[in-house]
Amino acid sequence: MTKDRNSDPFFDFANLDNSEVELARGALLIAQSEYPELDIEASIRQLDEMAEAVRAQIQEGTLPEQRVAALNQYLFTEKGFTGNSDNYYALGNNFLNVVLEKKTGIPITLAVVYIEVGRRAGLPLVGINFPSHFLVKYRLEHLDIFLDVFEDGVCLTDDMLQAKLEANFEGPVRLEPTMLAEATDKEILARILRNLTRTYTLLEQYEKAVTAAERITWLLPNAVGDYRMLGYLYYKTHAYSQSITAFETYLRLAEVAPDTEEVKQNIQHLQRLLARLN
Repeated sequence: MTKDRNSDPFFDFANLDNSEVELARGALLIAQSEYPELDIEASIRQLDEMAEAVRAQIQEGTLPEQRVAALNQYLFTEKGFTGNSDNYYALGNNFLNVVLEKKTGIPITLAVVYIEVGRRAGLPLVGINFPSHFLVKYRLEHLDIFLDVFEDGVCLTDDMLQAKLEANFEGPVRLEPTMLAEATDKEILARILRNLTRTYTLLEQYEKAVTAAERITWLLPNAVGDYRMLGYLYYKTHAYSQSITAFETYLRLAEVAPDTEEVKQNIQHLQRLLARLN
């Protein structure tokens, strides 16, 4: 059975306006499901303290490139944060508290640390939903700076972005402007939750996968594909009525989906299961 969403503190958080969402707090709420004793406020204070150290190293009037260099120096050299290339798919890489403790993670969780420390220090940082590899952007009026925090905050040229894209897809792919679109903080949290959904599903921990998938739909109620995955996970946890609702929501939002007939067959199968149970 799925739990009552009103008993999940993430539900109220997910329903805040984008302007009210605190990225770090959302990431820590996600982690608290795996680590119930997690002290969220202590982790927030840790980010505040790191930001204060960065702020002290930034001289007034310094160029954006110098501000980025100061943040990179502090996080990657002084504090020792690094990409976890040796154990990239480890579950802990998705949890902000683990990344803060072990100082290693995957692009998106390292980006949360980078963005939250940088923002607190006064840097205009946002996330970028680059395909298969999350990036960070330093906003400038005329020329933005794209950063790969998995590679110690290196600044990426257009040629480097193109090369990274082709490496991710293992073949020629055209770099499109949409691939460099800014991600809202809710979208960043949803991407973390998609990672968790996939990982829990592979581990056959379906109840935890359901929790992660449900939270995505709370954050992004119109995220079409996530309802299909949620329908599958409800089925795996024998929540057949909820599974039907999720599949129907997927079809309604998708309008014209390539797998419409398959999903309709799934719904009919679930309806037959419910009829036998009743």
